[in-house]
Amino acid sequence: MSQNRSPKKFSHNDPFLQQFFARIPTETAATFTNEQLTELKKVFSGRLFKGHAIDIRLSIPFLMKRFYIVFILGKEKRSKKRESM
Repeated sequence: MSQNRSPKKFSHNDPFLQQFFARIPTETAATFTNEQLTELKKVFSGRLFKGHAIDIRLSIPFLMKRFYIVFILGKEKRSKKRESM
């Protein structure tokens, strides 16, 4: 098996992978193959927010805890079929 199991060989300049590896233990990061990293990046790239016309995020203290409110507004990009769900 000639697969490289070191994530360091994939790409040091890739922002997604930098954030991904910052959130998991080094021992776990070392077990990913380049193919696995490529597939993970494909899956998560569809979930990234692509910017909104209005993006307001507030954190509010309430009864000794903190809660957050998010208001985002942008052009609808979903299909008509999905909108009606």
